[in-house]
Amino acid sequence: MGLWKYIIKKLIFAIVAYFVAVTLVFFIYHVMPGDPTYIYAGNVHIDEDIPESTKERWGLNEPLWKQYFIFLRNLIQGDLGYSFFKQKPVMEVIGETLPWTLLLLGSAFIINAVLGILLGSLVAWRRGSKTDSAFVLTYNVYNAVPLFFVGMVFIALFGFQLYKIGSPIYFPLFGAQDALSYRFTTLQRVADILWHLALPLSVLVISGVLGWSWFMRGNLINVKTEDYIQTARAKGLSENQVLFKHGFRNALLPVITSIGMSVGGLIGGSVLIETVFNYPGTGNLLLNALLKNDYNLIQGAFIIISGLTLLGLLIAEILYGFIDPRTRTS
Repeated sequence: MGLWKYIIKKLIFAIVAYFVAVTLVFFIYHVMPGDPTYIYAGNVHIDEDIPESTKERWGLNEPLWKQYFIFLRNLIQGDLGYSFFKQKPVMEVIGETLPWTLLLLGSAFIINAVLGILLGSLVAWRRGSKTDSAFVLTYNVYNAVPLFFVGMVFIALFGFQLYKIGSPIYFPLFGAQDALSYRFTTLQRVADILWHLALPLSVLVISGVLGWSWFMRGNLINVKTEDYIQTARAKGLSENQVLFKHGFRNALLPVITSIGMSVGGLIGGSVLIETVFNYPGTGNLLLNALLKNDYNLIQGAFIIISGLTLLGLLIAEILYGFIDPRTRTS
């Protein structure tokens, strides 16, 4: 199978998977308990005519099958409905928070991928060394600690405690930018955003780098026992040549798929971290929507999260096809 046919095939699978995902989100939304129209009306004890008129206004009193086709039509047009709690279109609400989440997750994703692969290769090639032993110990200890607890420790140590002792360098405890940032110059605003980003990004990076390094380490250790590695050494190639020309590429293939699949987990981790740091991203918005029973906003957020996850998997599959042509024969 040619490369373009392989890409088209994977793209069709991704579109079908996304259609199934948004369909599940729609029907799950409609079996959830509670009535979101009361949120829009503002009081659960109000006259019954107000929620009914609200349902009629937004088409919520139509048969389920008709609501489903209206939902698909609106989705194609980029309309994810109306947030009853925020009293704004869902796309507008998510549009205010998504850039912050993409900044956080995008930065974490790139750093995790690069450092995770490099660190995993280093410790695997030096298996049994002090470096490898220290890495295994660090991974096992860190893996036993909940992510939100790590975030709270970072806030306590690098935010509150550094400020308390009068350190000239300390990090913000919450938010994505200073309340007076509108007075800053462009360079000052960028520095302020990065300053607020430092702690939540550090927590996601430490967790992600250790996880991907562990996976890369296991793959490369298995590759080291293959016959072609022993043959390369027998030819007199240096260890670096054996590692990067023969071992690294083959060990990298499962890691690429894992990186694509990790997008969903990274988004899940961002919900915890954004909540702990009160970071104004989509994860924090999703939690507040759940607490407020804002079903339209929940539905819209999950549709976007599903799309980002499937996009990550699609990119991973395409990269897999570039690196290993054998995958294009299946």
